[in-house]
Order: sequence, then structure tokens, then C-alpha cells
Amino acid sequence: MKATFPLWKLDVPAALAALVAGGLGLGLNAFPLSIGSDLHFIFGPIFPLIIALTFGPLYGMVAALLAGLATVWLWVHGLALPFLVAQAFVVGWCVRRWKWRALFADAVFWVGISPLLYFLHVRSGVYPDGLGPAVAFKYVVNGLLCTTLADSSLGWPAFGRLLARYGARLPENTMAARLTRVLTLVAVVPACALAVWYAHAASDQQEQEVRAELTTQTRFVANVLSDKLLVARQDVIILANRLSEMPDDPAAVARRLQRYHQHAFLFETLLVADTAGKVIASSPVVSEPQLNVAGHPYLQAALSGQNVVISDGLHCPVPAGKDPCIAFAAPIRLLDGSVRGVVEGRMTTTQLSRLLSGSVAHRGEPFHLVVLDRQSQVLATNRPDLFPLLAKTRLSDIRAYDRALWLPVPASGQEARFWVWQEREPETGWQCYALVPFAVVHQRAATVFIPFLLAIPFVLFVVAWASGVTVRRVMRPLDELTATARVLAADPERAPDILPDSPNGQTLPATQLPAEIAHLTEAFHAMARQVGKTMSYLRATNIELEIARQRLEDARDNLERELAARTAEIERREEARLRSQKLELLGHLTGGIAHNFNNLLTVILSYSSLELSRRAPDDPACKGLQSIRRAAERGRDLVKQLMAYSRASEASAALCFPLHDALRTVQGMVERLFNEEVELTTNFAAGEVFVYAIPQELEQVFLNLLVNARDAMPNGGTISLETTLVADTAAEAGGVVFPAGSRLEELLAAQPVVRISVRDTGTGIPPEVMARLCEPFFTTKEQHKGTGLGLSTALGTITSAGGLLRVESEVGKGTAFHVYLPVAEQPASGVPTSGSHRLSFLKPSAQAQRVLVVEDDPDVRATVGAALLAGGFAVVEARDGQAAWNIIQQQAGRFDLVVTDVRMPNVNGVQLASSIWETYPDLPVLFISGYADRDDTRQSFAFRDNLIYKPFTATEIVEKVKSMMDKNTAEQPTKVG
Repeated sequence: MKATFPLWKLDVPAALAALVAGGLGLGLNAFPLSIGSDLHFIFGPIFPLIIALTFGPLYGMVAALLAGLATVWLWVHGLALPFLVAQAFVVGWCVRRWKWRALFADAVFWVGISPLLYFLHVRSGVYPDGLGPAVAFKYVVNGLLCTTLADSSLGWPAFGRLLARYGARLPENTMAARLTRVLTLVAVVPACALAVWYAHAASDQQEQEVRAELTTQTRFVANVLSDKLLVARQDVIILANRLSEMPDDPAAVARRLQRYHQHAFLFETLLVADTAGKVIASSPVVSEPQLNVAGHPYLQAALSGQNVVISDGLHCPVPAGKDPCIAFAAPIRLLDGSVRGVVEGRMTTTQLSRLLSGSVAHRGEPFHLVVLDRQSQVLATNRPDLFPLLAKTRLSDIRAYDRALWLPVPASGQEARFWVWQEREPETGWQCYALVPFAVVHQRAATVFIPFLLAIPFVLFVVAWASGVTVRRVMRPLDELTATARVLAADPERAPDILPDSPNGQTLPATQLPAEIAHLTEAFHAMARQVGKTMSYLRATNIELEIARQRLEDARDNLERELAARTAEIERREEARLRSQKLELLGHLTGGIAHNFNNLLTVILSYSSLELSRRAPDDPACKGLQSIRRAAERGRDLVKQLMAYSRASEASAALCFPLHDALRTVQGMVERLFNEEVELTTNFAAGEVFVYAIPQELEQVFLNLLVNARDAMPNGGTISLETTLVADTAAEAGGVVFPAGSRLEELLAAQPVVRISVRDTGTGIPPEVMARLCEPFFTTKEQHKGTGLGLSTALGTITSAGGLLRVESEVGKGTAFHVYLPVAEQPASGVPTSGSHRLSFLKPSAQAQRVLVVEDDPDVRATVGAALLAGGFAVVEARDGQAAWNIIQQQAGRFDLVVTDVRMPNVNGVQLASSIWETYPDLPVLFISGYADRDDTRQSFAFRDNLIYKPFTATEIVEKVKSMMDKNTAEQPTKVG
């Protein structure tokens, strides 16, 4: 099946992967594995081929283009670049499009491209030494190796995960692919490593042999040259010695010269010149007249006394037309030591070259021999076609080398590559060189490389064939097992029909299978039969499982509903708790404000009452003062309502107070909360009824009941507030009594009881809600309109006062809340609430009762002190509890009463009273407070009748002080007795 993939679609992660792979290939190609001269294995195409196999041929081409740039820098030509790019594209296309194996696709590519590859490497002239075919074939082997390694690399799990992260599509991960990759790596990598090592070692051996031969040849040439020069030097010396004994007769000298020349075969010409350089004799005879050699430098050296002078190469004018020559000159000395002439023997460079060639020709080596004089001129060579005689060359600029050099060839003016070695002739300083063309080394290396290159593809294809055979042997029974498994998966009950009864029921005999696969087949067939047997049992139990599943789903649905209900309840309670905390914080804030207002109102009421007491009733100023006092009293009522709202009297003591006054206060508060659609009526019992409770808390109870009644009438209606002294207990029946389990008849039979009823004409309360009315956080109001704490708090206040709550309701007709409280006895004396009595303004005497006033507010402290002075008391003031305690200790408790505020910094009033009663138990303490909370009393102090609330008038504080002193005086004998 052909795979379709977007050919020209740009994928940014794939492009980045191609660039990274190209960079890695560039770095890997920059360090090739050398196996000989100009032969390298490059493995940079591995990374581009991986990209081509996994991301697509176009991305592989980009990576191959980057990786192939290294070959340009390595060999200074780019012949490899197009082949690497084409290889990545073809291999990637065939593998991705037609699902070919990577090695097979690469082999097809190189078979098709080999003619062009051969033509470029053989005919291009880049490899003139005859290695073009070997290099071309090396590219084929190199490509097959890179493709094999690239395909094998995809079998690494970590490498595969890395490629898949960037969108690569890896080949199918089958057992056959894994086995092929493992076999390839196990067989090819060690074989290639061993072959490369062998080829490298053989190449090094060939190079070492070339170096040894070059050294030997150069030394041989130097030795031959030394021998020939020694013979020529001796011949010249002998001739000079013989001529020195002869008379100065030119004819005799010429005859002797000709006879000697017949035996000195090394010289082409012999000359005798006088000290002026004029030739007087020669052999053969020189026909040129007036021949003179005075300008030659070697003549002057010979005349100066040197034995033998050997010249560099020079052009010989005698005889004309001869080849370049070398002159050997020796002086002719007389008996007295003077020099009368010079003997000169000339040897042509051609003759010297023939001597060298004749000496080494029997070796049959393809070496080039060159001898240079001191002027870097070629004196002798066995290749005059390459190195003409007396031609200038740069061979003298180099020293001994054991590697290939590019050298200029004088005959052509071009450069050629040679392996060079040199030796120096010690007498003359001439340089002897042995050169071997680079092609000779290539030819020797080819004998090693070509078998090696043939061995690598042979190993590759043998391994590929072996892996294919192995895969077929393993995969055939596995494919049969897979087909059987698919049939059983479609219909497991067919197992007894499609499987034979024998344990080894596979298609192939067990003897033809490996033991592991035979055991796997046997186990699979046994499993399949067992599966077929259990299918009937499973289908029989399927109905029961379905029923159980349905039950579990029903139970899950019920559980989810219950969990949702519980979660909603928890959320509602948590929200109610948070709202309750907000209300509590708001109450604390309101109580603090009320406390400050109480201090202000106390000053106003006290001073207004003092001024009214000082003035006559007909004083015109009394009218204004009375207006001030009435405004302050209205402010006191307003603060009282705030304190009731804030529940600031939690730590206050229960008091005996008139019930109807508290209800009237609540009535004034709720009338401002009701709109015109709600009508409030009251019906109080005749006479005053006293109850024992905390006034603020009880007012809060009826305030909550009246507000709930209003909320129960969204369309308006009538609310009635009634009080009745219960006379007939039988009439108090019906409804629900709270707290649950309480008996109302027991309360009614034990003591006189007053019933306070709050009735409304609202929607009523359903029976299922009635039992949960007083539960904390339970409410039937909408969200954010109720905390669920009103009735639970009200019930706590009622029960703390010794009462009960009864609720009657009928849906659609209304609800009645009946509060039952015990009736308390009317107190014998109380604090007047009007504050209208006038003070007598008695002047304190020496026997006046002493009062200590403790108040942190200076205005309130001054007001209380002024009121008590007007009442005839001796007053001592203290600004806080610590100062008051210091005064008491200084005066040993000689006070008749201590008046202290409850809330003060440092030491509060409760702490001061505790210290006083521990040391002076008979000293009474009167507390004054705007309000007292549990933080002030630390929940360990209970107020008795020794508390008066702010704001109060001067008359009220004076009368309260007098009543406490009278009470303390009456109790003194009892305490003593």
C-alpha cells in the first residue's frame, strides 16, 4: 500500500530537525575516517538519511546539503555533494512512499547512478593518478553503510522518542524490523571495523615500504655520484702532476694530453691553460683561435693553490654545440711551488646522467632521480623529459619529506604530486633527490582497497539475506498464530472447530519450528480451547452481571443525589456561619459606637439634670435644659436599641425589669422597619409585669419574632403583640413546644407565668418544617436573606430566662409564637428611669460618706463627681483601675463606696473589684457601663444589683449610690454576726 504524505508542506519542527541533522552531519564529515591516501569513509550522511526516513525526502535533502558542504572543504571540490543530496531524497521517497527497505532503496539508487558517478570521477581529471574507479566505487560502499546505520539507529527507543517528540513518523515497530536491525548491527559494524582496520594497516605498510625505497634509492645515488667524482678528481690530479715535470713546450704538452685522454674516459674534453687563461693545448684539438678561459671562477680558484676545483653546471663553448658540462680544474706546479698553468677536464651532464642511469637501471624501479648543483640547476637525471639539464627547480628549497608534495615540473611548468627524499653529496654539496609519483602509491593501495571495498557490500547483502531468511522462519508461525487469534477474537466459540485436537495442532510440524515458537503455539492453542469452554459460562452469567450493574448504577445515582444534597447543606451552613461571623463583627462595631455615645449622653443628661436642680422651676433656662434632657433621653433610647441589635449585653447580669417597657421599646424599633402594608397592634395585660432576664437579649428575641412575622407576609397583613397572665393552663395546648421534650404544663403549674404572643396572618409553616425551626443554620428564606440563627438564638435566651416557646401555625392562615416567662416579684426599690427628681445640693461635711470614682473618660468622671458632690458625698477621683488601687491602699480602704467603669485600659473595673473584695470584702462596688462584654469580664464575673448602665442622670447615679450604701449598712450586722 502506498503511503500519502504532504510533499511540499512546511513543518517548522521538521525543518529545525533537518537543520540540526545537517549540522551534525557537517561536523561528522569534517573528521572523516581515513583508510589510505585520498580515500576516506564519511559518515555524515547518516543524519540526513535519518531525517529523510522519518520526516520526508525534502527535509532529508536539506540536511544532506548542509552535511555535504564538508566534502568541499575536505577535497576542495564538490563532486560528492549532488550524490549525497540525491541519495537522501531517493531513499526517503522509496521508504516513505512505497514502504521499501532502506538498504534495498539505497542499492537501487547507486546501481542507477553508478555510470554517472564513474564518468565524473574518472573523466573529470580530479583524480589523475588512476584512483577514479576506486573512489567512485568507494562512494557506493559508503552510501550503503550510511543507509544501513541510519536505518539501524531508528531501533533505539530513546532516539525514537526524541524524534517522535518533534513530529517524526517512525517505521513500523515490528519484530521483523527489530530482528533485521539487530542482525545488521551485530554483523556489519564489527566486520566493517575489522576491514577498515586491516585496510588502514595495509595502507600504512605500503607507505612505509615506499619511504624505505625512497631512502635507499637516494643514498645509492649519492654514493654513485661520490665514486664518479672521486675518479674524475684523481684523473685531473695525475695529469697535472705529469705536466709539471715536462718542459714548457706546447707541442709536447699536446701530445701528452692526447695520450692521457685515451685512458681518462670520464672526461669529454681536456684543456691546458696558462696563468692568463689562454688555452695552449686541448684534447680533442680545439680549432677556435685565441681561446681563453680566464673568466671562469673555477680557474681563479685553481690558480690560488687549491688542489682540485669542481664547478657547477655550465655551458661549454669548447667544443661548440656540446651539451652542458662540469669542469674539474687542478693547478700545474713547478718544483719551486709556483703555478705555471691549469689542467681542466670537462664532463657533460648527459654523460653524468648516463652514469647514474647505468648504475640504477638494473633495479627496475619507477623512481625519478635528480642531482642539483649548488645553483639549483639540474646536473643529472634519469628523466630529462621532466627535468631538463641545467634547468632551475625548487627541489633545493625542501628538505627530506615522507609525504606527498605538489612540485612544479620544469618541462611542463605545471605541478605534480610526488613522494620525495633527498641526500647531500658531502664533497661538492650537490643534492641528490629520489622522487616517486603519487600514482605509484595509489596503485599499491588499490591492491588493498579494492578487495576491501568489494567485501563490505558483500557482507551487507549477506546479512540482509540472512536476516530475511531468519525473519521468515520466525514470522511464518507467528503470522499463523495471529490469523488464528483474529478468528477467535471474532467468534471465541469456534475454538473447538478451527483448532485440532492434538496438543501440537499447528499447521507446521513441531519439528520444523524452533522450540520457543512451538511451545508458544501449544500454549496459545490450549488457551484458545479454554477460552471457548468458558465463553458459554460467561454468557450465562452475563444477565446476572447486567442486573448487578443496573443495581450499582441505581445505587450510584442515589449516592450522588445524597452527596449533592449533603454538599449543598454543608455549603449552606458554611455560608450561614460566615454571615453569622459578619453579623457578629458588625455587632461588636455597633457596640463600640454605642459605648462612646453612652459616655457623651451621660455627660449631657447629668449636667442637664444638675442645672435643672440648681435652678428654680420658673427659671426661663429650665425650658431649654428640659429640651436638652429629653433629646438626650431619646438618644439613650436609640443607643439602647443599637446595643440590643449588637447583643452587647452578653455578659450583663439578669435583672428584674418591667416587661411592658421592653416591649414598648421593641415596638418603637419595628415600627420604623414596617411599611404601610403591615399593621402592628398591641394588647398588653393590665398593670406592670416584671420578669427576670437580661433586658437587651429579651428585646432582641421579640425583635426577631416581629421581623420574621413581617417576612412571612410578603403581601402585607396584620401582626399582633399581646401579653397575658396565664390563668387557664388547659387553654395553652396545641402546637409544638421548644426545646423539644419540654413540658409546658410543668412550667405553668410551678409559678406564675406571663405569655407574650406574636401573631401574623402570613403564609404559615408546613408541618415538616415545624420540627426544625430552632435548629442552628436552618432557614426557609432565600439565599443571603437569612442566617438560620435567629430562632435558635431566641430559644437560647428564652430558656436561659427559665421560659419555653410554643409555636402554632396553619398553612395559608398564619403563625403564632408564644413565649412563656416566669413572673418575677416587683422589686422593693429601683432606680427611677425618668430622672426627673431634683437634687438637694448638700454640702459635704466632715462626716460625709466618702466615694471613690474610677473612670477613664475625664468628662464622665467629672460628671459623676459633680453629681455625687451635689448629693452630699465626699468624692475622690481616679483615672483608671491601677490609680484607684493605689489610692485605696494608701488610705487603707477608708471609703464607703467605689464607683468604677467596667471598661478601662490597663486594669478594668472587674479586675479592680476582685482586688478590692479580696483585701476589703466589706467595701461595696458600683459598676457603671455603656455595655459589658465577655472580654471585659473574662466570663468569670456575674453582676448583681450593683450595675447601672450609661447614660444616666445625676439623680439616678446619686439615688443608686444612696441605695447601695443603705443596703450595705443594713447588711453589716449580719456579716459581723
